[in-house]
Amino acid sequence: MTTPPPQLSPRLASLLTQGHIEADLSTARTPGAEFYLDPELHELTLARAFAGHWQWIADEAEWGPGWSALPRLLLPGGLAEPLLLTRDSGQTRCLSNVCTHRARPLLDQPTRAPGLRCGYHGRRFDLAGRMQSAPGFEGLEGFPGPEDHLAEQALERAGPWWFVRLAAGPDFARWWGPVARRLAHLPLEQARPAPERSRDFELEAHWALYVENYLEGLHIPFIHPGLNAQLEFQAYGYELLPLGVLQLGEARTPDGAFALPPEHPDQGRSLAAWYFWLFPNLMVNAYPWGISINRIEPLGPRRTLVRFRSYVFDPSRLGQGAGGDLDQVEREDERAVEAVMQGLCSRGHRRARYAPGHDRGVHHFHRLWQAALTRGD
Repeated sequence: MTTPPPQLSPRLASLLTQGHIEADLSTARTPGAEFYLDPELHELTLARAFAGHWQWIADEAEWGPGWSALPRLLLPGGLAEPLLLTRDSGQTRCLSNVCTHRARPLLDQPTRAPGLRCGYHGRRFDLAGRMQSAPGFEGLEGFPGPEDHLAEQALERAGPWWFVRLAAGPDFARWWGPVARRLAHLPLEQARPAPERSRDFELEAHWALYVENYLEGLHIPFIHPGLNAQLEFQAYGYELLPLGVLQLGEARTPDGAFALPPEHPDQGRSLAAWYFWLFPNLMVNAYPWGISINRIEPLGPRRTLVRFRSYVFDPSRLGQGAGGDLDQVEREDERAVEAVMQGLCSRGHRRARYAPGHDRGVHHFHRLWQAALTRGD
């Protein structure tokens, strides 16, 4: 089930017109501070950019033996959407975790039960979301109707990860396809969660500033001395994807690089990492040891939660190359992004030009963000 995006208010329509991001990178200017600080635009971004695009909701390893339903609160500080992943006869679904009677969440813990029962008034549903019984509603004409069943959301799996989309938006293949094709040779299904290499951290900054920092390598020699020692900066590359950006980091030495199959599109390059960003808030980083994923969660116009998760398929390569000390790189990025937020809030901030060699991904992000905000208007 999908819901239509909210309509633009005249004030927001005017703001977006004034802050238009030109298609021509050579003349375009970055968004003004209001794009980051305006509360109404923040809410519109959540409704259109986040709800209307794919969100990472769980990984397969989170399913316990025999579980039939797994509750999830998607983007707690933003969308805060209560959802249920259910599994029955080998089929996995994503359902609303809200009772269709008085909106009480159905589950707050995983269950092995063969169905769902609301603890408030006893309404029951099967694992496909169909209402089975409702005490007190016996004999009611036209009951149950379609609105009495649990809403089902679009759900897709890639490797060990599950993704959901809450509103109308792009199909999954268009969003994830570039990742699947580039990483087809890697044993993603064998990647195991590494809790000791995973953490959450909060930033006193707007979520888009973290994305912008991720999307350009120009800052690497200046704030990441350790990472810079592993990457051949002059060979750093960018590819624009339909709904994302790929950055290619080349290794300075062969021991930090992938061994690529002959048919791979990057054959002949000594790659240390593929850095994928998928609109609006997912980063998938591939290293010879495994995958790290960053999910960026807005907590408001000035605060962001970053969930950093690692998955290992070759432990022998841990601690090597560009992915050898991710904690240090994350701390360096965190300091930079929070400093930018301070400057963004100053009276001296102006809309800036894009660096033609390294800001292609940032410009692409801004254009996708702008398109998401104005779609349907």
